[in-house]
Amino acid sequence: MNSEKNSKRLTQWLLAATVVLLALVLGLQLWQTFGPKDTPDAGAAAPAGPALSPGRAAMIEDVRALNGDLSAGDLAKLSAEELEQLWQAGAPGLPIGASAAAQAAGEYAGTLAVDSVTSETDPELDEAPAHYEVELRHPVLGDFEYKIDAYTGEVLEGLPNIMQSLQAAPQETPEASSGSRPASAGAPASGAQNSPSEAPAASGEEAAKNAAFAHAGVSAADVTALRCKLDWEDGRQVYDIEFWAGGTEYDYEIDAAAGTVLKSGQEWGGGTSGGAQGSAGLISEDDAKAAALSHAGVSAQDADYIRWELDRDDGVQLYEIEFTVGRVEYEYEIDAVTGAVLKAEMDR
Repeated sequence: MNSEKNSKRLTQWLLAATVVLLALVLGLQLWQTFGPKDTPDAGAAAPAGPALSPGRAAMIEDVRALNGDLSAGDLAKLSAEELEQLWQAGAPGLPIGASAAAQAAGEYAGTLAVDSVTSETDPELDEAPAHYEVELRHPVLGDFEYKIDAYTGEVLEGLPNIMQSLQAAPQETPEASSGSRPASAGAPASGAQNSPSEAPAASGEEAAKNAAFAHAGVSAADVTALRCKLDWEDGRQVYDIEFWAGGTEYDYEIDAAAGTVLKSGQEWGGGTSGGAQGSAGLISEDDAKAAALSHAGVSAQDADYIRWELDRDDGVQLYEIEFTVGRVEYEYEIDAVTGAVLKAEMDR
């Protein structure tokens, strides 16, 4: 009988203790949710927390010593590299941060909705103007670089709407581009014939051209003096593409299998450039080739072209033409206006 009473009392005691414990837990949660919250002092040291090392806390204090208007909490969101550069620049204000800079670049480039585009951001707060360098990487188009003002978020350099540029680039037909294709463009470089099974499946010359045009931010209609050659480099096929657009010469290397931009460069020519039909009073590419072949005393059927392009030297526009006949290599410079031979070299 006593045993049953003791058991009932123990049960009642445990129940009461459980109710009290639940009441305490509920009260604590209500206090945390609705109770008064401490507001950190803007002038206090950097907020404590596991992510804030003593070194960063000291850097924040050094920056605030230069500009007391900067909040320690806001400065704690910056990286150690940003804090160091901000201190070196005299802490003129609060930068937008690497994340906001990447957001601004992505919005300007039109890639925010493209999951396959990645970014890498480097601060340059100690330069004039202070900026962030953002590199956007597209799996097909390649890499695009942007400069974002560190305090306003304005895009200082970079191509806008790169996705629209890719979609707007018209597809050329083989007939339209045949006049710009080297005689050896359809065949791999020497030695490639011996291992056809090792050659990756090329995405096509037109896709490579469009990738280059999109990266340069130009349309195919604006391109002149186009040269595209399929070649081998480091065991893989690449397209070497050169063209002019708006007085600028562009040079690209495109992965033939993936269609990605491997290398890119551009040089401002300071003048108009001629294409296969010529422009602005210039002779055509074909006429320049004919002048070089005539001077060399060889026929077009025997020539294997290495390179030809429209260039400017000492204010004179000229065609630089290189071709081989057998084991002999010829180099010519042809006046782009008169067709005169300015330079002729032969190397056996």
